Amino acid sequence: MEGITLEKKNGYAILKVDVPKTRNALSVPIVEYMDSLVDEVIADKSMHCLLLTGGGEKSFIAGADISQLVKMSPEDSRYSIEVGHKLFSKIETMDIPSVAAINGYCLGGGLEIAMCCDIRVCSANAKFGLPEINIGMIPGWGGTLRLARLIGESRAKNMLLRGKMITSAQAFDYGLIAEVYEDVATLRVKSEELACELAAKSPITMKFDKRLVYDAAGKQPTDIAQRDANTLGMLFTTYDAREGLTAFLEKRQPKYENR
Repeated sequence: MEGITLEKKNGYAILKVDVPKTRNALSVPIVEYMDSLVDEVIADKSMHCLLLTGGGEKSFIAGADISQLVKMSPEDSRYSIEVGHKLFSKIETMDIPSVAAINGYCLGGGLEIAMCCDIRVCSANAKFGLPEINIGMIPGWGGTLRLARLIGESRAKNMLLRGKMITSAQAFDYGLIAEVYEDVATLRVKSEELACELAAKSPITMKFDKRLVYDAAGKQPTDIAQRDANTLGMLFTTYDAREGLTAFLEKRQPKYENR
């Protein structure tokens, strides 16, 4: 599909949305195609990180394609929600880590897909928001849940009910963003460095780190003690754990094999 590309590098893949005429907005066909590309990354066992970004300087993903939304029937709308949730949940729960490199406007569906990623970094010109209320709609791709979980209910409601955009500095202060870089060029370099760093970690351990965090919501430490003990016990039987411990003692970089 024109403007949607997947580039595989040494241990990581870059999924880019580059459709300038719509500011990289998401349509149902685009989401469906992105879903197939994510499946391709998951199936390729040499890929240990997914980097998601937008083309250009001004827009990561500026929401859904409103020109398509206005034509939808209720049945079409329900299908679009199902398609989006399928892709977003896949990114959120897949075994490998994902990074959103946010270059400019990150609105509506753009923020919703970014919040599915494990780590979000951005350029200083980035703006964030779920402005659906301004067109009489709601964030339909899980944005209400994920935003409240990431920045707290009070701040989430302030953004949702007012259609309020926040700056990169506010997003960093809220904990929505891990790093802010001065410009898009620096973001491109640093986000790939981050993807390389993650790709060099133990894939087995990253998989379980993701699962443990995802499963921990609302639980107390006493609830998860046995879960953590079982996970660590299993990891001690793996090659990667032995390699990590040995490499540390030998003062060298570990070479993980995902086993």
